[in-house]
Amino acid sequence: MATGPDFLRKVVEELAKRAAQTCANPDCRKPTSGPHSDASRSVVVGEAAHIRGARPGSARYAPEMTDEERANPANGIWLCRKCAKLIDTDPKRFPVGLLEDWKKTHEAWTQAGRPVAQATTREISVTDRGIGGVVSNEGSGTALEVEGAPGQTAERIHVQGRGIGEIITNTGPGTAKIVRSTGSVASESSVTVDQPVEMAAGLISKAIVC
Repeated sequence: MATGPDFLRKVVEELAKRAAQTCANPDCRKPTSGPHSDASRSVVVGEAAHIRGARPGSARYAPEMTDEERANPANGIWLCRKCAKLIDTDPKRFPVGLLEDWKKTHEAWTQAGRPVAQATTREISVTDRGIGGVVSNEGSGTALEVEGAPGQTAERIHVQGRGIGEIITNTGPGTAKIVRSTGSVASESSVTVDQPVEMAAGLISKAIVC
């Protein structure tokens, strides 16, 4: 039984396990444990942080809560030390609701096997009678260049409804469009229309070299 607002050791251990020893900040997600130079030891750089502060004057402190509620695992979130310090230094930026969302999202992420999100360097989506993107270059040079890192989709354009996925025009010397990606999809373009129209183009690319 907790005698104060601090987490018991077993609660700290459980929060770390539920977070898979990974910071629950979705913009961080760094491992919070690793090997020590001593083969019989490990290094832990994570903390069980209070969502609602433990004591008066602490970040997000809720005076109506009991110490038992403050020490409950439901009031805890597992973070790396840097993020734990950050949320308490700027509580207005990191309110209770945001931290609860972090925790919920992180636990779902760990349950799903900690999937790696595929990033898209440039993504355009339009619904109902729109143009996904228009790029025009009337001088010398490259109208558009998109380059994705390994494991990324360099570009994805999707238009649902009556529209044009993308128009690229280059009227000067140079290249209308360059899309590069290493190890993943270089470019995707999709257009869906609900009835015949004069033009529903997925991609139009035109270069006029003078």
